[in-house]
Amino acid sequence: MRVLFVGDIYMDMGRLAFQKYFEQVKRQTKAQFVIVNGENIATGNGITETIYKELMSQGVNIVTLGNHAYTQRDSIDLLEKGNICRPANYGVGAKGKEYVTLSYNGKKITVINLLGRVFMKDQIDNPFTKMDTLLAQIDSDYIIVDFHAEATSEKYALANYLDGRVSAMVGTHTHVPTADSIVFPKGMLYLSDVGMTGTKYGIIGGEIKQGIRKFLSGVPERVNPENSGPLQFNAVLLDLEQRKIERINIYE
Repeated sequence: MRVLFVGDIYMDMGRLAFQKYFEQVKRQTKAQFVIVNGENIATGNGITETIYKELMSQGVNIVTLGNHAYTQRDSIDLLEKGNICRPANYGVGAKGKEYVTLSYNGKKITVINLLGRVFMKDQIDNPFTKMDTLLAQIDSDYIIVDFHAEATSEKYALANYLDGRVSAMVGTHTHVPTADSIVFPKGMLYLSDVGMTGTKYGIIGGEIKQGIRKFLSGVPERVNPENSGPLQFNAVLLDLEQRKIERINIYE
């Protein structure tokens, strides 16, 4: 099973980069199953049903989210019915799927989305103990975890905790790709952060002038996107049978 995981697609430039490079990358990697993180795909905050349907029509199998899972007005209905999972460690009563399981060529693959707690503002449950609960009830051939988290230390700790219990764990959220793609001792594929798909020179996708101004003034502003310039496409190929992991980083 060759799984292509595409990092945080950021707003319109991210959708443009995805449309430009996805088919090429899928063909070259011979990917059989596609996961994308759509946390920032709609106005930088969450995903809409229209964009979700667009991704599905392009060949995406499952969409993962993050701390903006509930931002869009139509997100609740979408989270309930689509091949899309919100962070599983939101509290009891949170709408949406904690994980999604699909079948491919006679194999069951489960994708779980988790949210980190270090440096994050959301009031969420412990991702470590939540995984214990989920793994006790999931019966799949392959399990992939998208850990949407800020701190690399938290990501590495969870990775060590899950090695031998899941097939792969990749990080999202920071929008900066890391170079630590490794296979853990018990066979789990790991990468701290896949990176983002969108504008190349923006400040993690945001407008350059605004980003600099915020650091100079100390005054917070709602992030405006950088809407011009070259693109980047960041992803990772997970070969779950051969237990190999390959980073894919395209910069114009």
